Amino acid sequence: MRKLSVFAASLFSVLTVSTALADPLPVVAVNREIGLSMAGLFDNRVSGGTSTYTAAPTSYSRGYRSTSHGVSRRIGWVPGVQVDASTMFNLGRIENLYASAQFVLGSGSRNYKNRYTTSNSIYGSREFNDGGGSSSHSIYTRGEIGKGFLLLDNTLLLTPFAQGGYLTQGEYSYGDDGSTTFVGAGFKADYALTDRLVLRGRFGWAALLERQFIFENGVRSRWEGGLGLDYRMTRHLHLIGGGDYAYTDYGHGTDRWSYNGNASIDSASAFQNGLNLHAGLAYRY
Repeated sequence: MRKLSVFAASLFSVLTVSTALADPLPVVAVNREIGLSMAGLFDNRVSGGTSTYTAAPTSYSRGYRSTSHGVSRRIGWVPGVQVDASTMFNLGRIENLYASAQFVLGSGSRNYKNRYTTSNSIYGSREFNDGGGSSSHSIYTRGEIGKGFLLLDNTLLLTPFAQGGYLTQGEYSYGDDGSTTFVGAGFKADYALTDRLVLRGRFGWAALLERQFIFENGVRSRWEGGLGLDYRMTRHLHLIGGGDYAYTDYGHGTDRWSYNGNASIDSASAFQNGLNLHAGLAYRY
């Protein structure tokens, strides 16, 4: 009887350890997933410039001043698809090492609006407007590595990370409107509301390393923030969804020129707002 009790206790201990290994904490489990989501991608990119020219009077003509200003905006939603893969593991005594990858593809049609104004001290001012629809394509890829820290009785997981990736977008094909790689850092937070439901948040910053239409002055920055939910329907199948916002500053440039009383100043800048709403399923391995 005693041997049977010892055997039962040993079996219970093995099952307990196996269950613990098979079922990680909810905030850790959501970082061991492969997910596929449908996405709606909103984009609002604005670029513009101003040019001012001052002509000195001569014996043949009087002086004048002219100013021109143009603004171009691309705005609208396109459908897309998003793939996420992440892992969290222990290496020796270091716990909750983190790595992830994300791929987002968008393709559809957005609206564009252009406005151009010009004024001249002699001939007055004029304004031109046009707009319509055009195709829009984008690819966003990102990789992250970091380490998680458990807090609040293992219900909160904070993970600082380093990130790097590639962004390309175009009007007629992928990349014809500019492409860039980026590097940066950030942190993410996972909070277990229940054993099944985890609230997820992410904040990141990245520096854009190059772009075809980017201006040379200053650091070109991309700021990102997101919120999401992860609901465990079965042991391995999760329902995922959320929204991610990004603001990109493409910098600005100014060029000044003067000669014999004639002068010109040209300046330009660009920025972009983006929103990605996504929902899908994930497999927790």
